[in-house]
Amino acid sequence: MQVTEVTSVTTPSTALSQITHEQLQHEFNFLLAEHITKTMLNRGLITPNEYRLIMAENKVTFPTSISQIL
Repeated sequence: MQVTEVTSVTTPSTALSQITHEQLQHEFNFLLAEHITKTMLNRGLITPNEYRLIMAENKVTFPTSISQIL
């Protein structure tokens, strides 16, 4: 077994470190809209198809990095 000593670590700049207040607000708004929509679905206020349509619209309305990976 070979052991290598790490003497210094550099962290590359990421997109996360460059998030603006506006982008963070969009993330929050998207997550809140998702939570409300999911609650409506769970309570039977909307159908699964309506849920999918609303979430598709939320992804357009609240452009975020989260919505892009979902």
